[in-house]
Amino acid sequence: MIKKLLSAVVMLLMVQAHSVMAHGGGHGPINPEMATSIALDAAQQFSVNDPGLGFGKLPPSWKTLTKSSTKIETKGEGYYIVSVTNQGEGKTLYVLMSATGSVYDANFTGEFPKVK
Repeated sequence: MIKKLLSAVVMLLMVQAHSVMAHGGGHGPINPEMATSIALDAAQQFSVNDPGLGFGKLPPSWKTLTKSSTKIETKGEGYYIVSVTNQGEGKTLYVLMSATGSVYDANFTGEFPKVK
């Protein structure tokens, strides 16, 4: 019983460590390729859960998008804006993230008034 519990805890820690390493989020600057991967992952997650950003849960087709649907729109001082285009839906989601990979906001306009 103890062995199974210990195995479960170790597996959980490994999964969380992988998630942190894969998504930046405060461990130093990310490069544009990492930014597009993070934006794609965010869009895919938004098709599973409503992110609470005003547009609700995205349709399931967002989960099947590939990296070719992403593009760096802006690399500013300390942030990226990355577009994720879903041709099938005819929509583009814009993801605002820090230069360390933390996703701050997302919308379909690409306008983030607090970003200068």
